[in-house]
Amino acid sequence: MFIGKKRFYYKEVDSTNEEAKRLFREGELDGGELVIANFQNGGKGQMGSGWESLKAKNFTGTYFLKFDLDLREVFALNILTSLAVRETVAEFISGSVEIKWPNDILVNGEKIAGILIETIVKDNKVKGAFLGIGLNVNQSRFSKFHRKPTSIKKFINAKLDLEVIIERLSFYLQQFHSLYLIKGYDTINFLYHKELYLKGEEHVYRVGKDTRCFILQNVNKQGDLQLFNQFGKIEEFGLKEIEFLI
Repeated sequence: MFIGKKRFYYKEVDSTNEEAKRLFREGELDGGELVIANFQNGGKGQMGSGWESLKAKNFTGTYFLKFDLDLREVFALNILTSLAVRETVAEFISGSVEIKWPNDILVNGEKIAGILIETIVKDNKVKGAFLGIGLNVNQSRFSKFHRKPTSIKKFINAKLDLEVIIERLSFYLQQFHSLYLIKGYDTINFLYHKELYLKGEEHVYRVGKDTRCFILQNVNKQGDLQLFNQFGKIEEFGLKEIEFLI
């Protein structure tokens, strides 16, 4: 499987994930394809949140990969995709490039990329995955969000050819996908935690209506965040159960 070699280009779609799913239902995807668009009029992030991107300024695409992945290791999809995006960004930016759980890439604490992964599950196995990636490349101005957005252009003060970004993303996704298949979960998990935002640091989080201090420890194979509380005991949180306040 050569990831990103076969591509489907669009001027505009609702979302590349949705278009990839349509192509899959029509029998057009065999594994490794990239669906890419100049503009998404319904781009989405985790848990139904939106994704802002100006036309032809950024990378907005979805890779489709075939798998035979045990559901107990489903977070491997997030890991290998996050590592691929992180390494791509780090090629062009000298700042601190980190992975923020569950699916964001930050540069000096500012959001430069988001990831949305959707899967095809059969008989308790992940048979396919749609890896949606939004990476800010040449956009300079953004709306206000909870976390300040940024782009590669804002750091290097130059416009990048999006084809270069596509080639590097595809290369790193192939690399980490192969590493997972050869070396297994523990290897990519180790690399992921080396780049994890706030790992081992004490910070304030919001849990429900409460504000609490935790030390971020780990992300388990199901993708739950594990943190030490003030009593030195581990607490686990899933998506939307905890909010970063920094």
